[in-house]
Amino acid sequence: MKTIVLLSVLLAFSGMQSFAEVRMSWVEEVTFSRGDAVYSGTLSMPAREGVYPLVIMVSGMGPQDRDWTFGKKYKMAKIIADSLNQHGIAVLRYDDRGFFNSTGTPETLMSFDELAEDVYSAVTEMRKRTDIGKIGLCGHSLGGILSIIAASKHPDIDFIITLSGSYQNGGDIMMDQASSLKRWRTSAEMTDEEVVENGKCFVRNWISFSKGGEGLDAMKLILADLIRYQIATMKPEIMKKNLETFKDTEDLFQQSYDEVLKYYTSDHQKSYAVYDPVEGFCKVTCPVLALFGENDKHVVVGSNVPRLAAALSRSKVSDFTLKIIPLADHGYSSDEGWKNGEMVPGLTEFLINWINFRK
Repeated sequence: MKTIVLLSVLLAFSGMQSFAEVRMSWVEEVTFSRGDAVYSGTLSMPAREGVYPLVIMVSGMGPQDRDWTFGKKYKMAKIIADSLNQHGIAVLRYDDRGFFNSTGTPETLMSFDELAEDVYSAVTEMRKRTDIGKIGLCGHSLGGILSIIAASKHPDIDFIITLSGSYQNGGDIMMDQASSLKRWRTSAEMTDEEVVENGKCFVRNWISFSKGGEGLDAMKLILADLIRYQIATMKPEIMKKNLETFKDTEDLFQQSYDEVLKYYTSDHQKSYAVYDPVEGFCKVTCPVLALFGENDKHVVVGSNVPRLAAALSRSKVSDFTLKIIPLADHGYSSDEGWKNGEMVPGLTEFLINWINFRK
C-alpha cells in the first residue's frame, strides 16, 4: 500500500491560506523473500512521477529495525532516507531477519554469504519496478561487508557505499576493540592492561575455533568469568528487573552464558572471524564510496585505510571515493547527538552529491 507524506508550510496572504510544497515523498510498505525469510520494509521515494536511483540500506551487526533505531531517539537509517528522498533518491530500508516484522532464522545464526544473498534478493525484487533506475547498496558496519560480498558476486549492482564498513577481518577488529573499548574485565582488581590482554586472549581463541575448532575451552572459561563479574557488579535496579524473568542469579548466569556462547560459536560469528573484506573488494567492479567516522572506536580509521589502500591497488574499481566525516562516531553521531536524535553534519550532503553525480 502506497501513502504520501507531505511536509509543507502554511502561508497567509491577504487573509487567505495556501500550501507551499516544500518536500514530498511516497512511502510504500514492501516485502521480499529468500529461503525461510520474508523481509518487511519501507520503500520511500520522491512523490513526483519519474525514475529514481535507489539505495538499499543494509544494517550493521545485531538485530535492527528498518530505521536503525539506537537508543530512544536516534534513527540513523530514517534520517538518511528522509534526506535522500528530498533530493531525488529512493531508499529501501527493512527490518532484519527474524526481527520485528521480518521473519526467518535470525541473522545472528546465518553466514555472511547467506546474508549477502538476502541483500541481493532485495535488489532482484526492486528490479521489477518501472520507477527505479540504478540500484546501489549502503551498508553500515557489518552491512558494509555484506555489500562488498554482494557486489563481488553480482556485478549488476550499480554502486556500493560502506559506512564504517571494516576492511579488516573480524578477528582484527575484535583485537582493536579489546584495546580501545576495554570490555573484558572479569575482576575489580584487574589493571587496564590485564583487561586488554584478557580480551585479546579470548579473541585469539575465538579465531582459532572459527578456523579449525580449537580454543573452545578457553573461550568458555573467559566468557563464564566475564558474565559472573557482570552479574556481581550489576546495579540493584537492573538486577531487580532481571529477577522478574529469571529464577535467581544462577539461572540468570546460565541462560546468559548459553546465549553468548551460542552467539560466538554460530556460523555468523565464524564468518565474521575469518572473512577478509579485502579479498572480496578485489572482485568488485562498480563505483565505491567508503566513509569513516573520525571518532569511530569500533571501526578505527587508522587500522582500515591502509588495508583499503592495499585493496585498491589490486582491485578493478575505477570509480572510488574515500571520505572521513569529522567528529563522527560509529553511528555518525556524537554523545549529544544520540540524546537528541541528530546526525553529525556532512554525511547526508556528501551521500546526496555522490549518488546524484552517478545516476
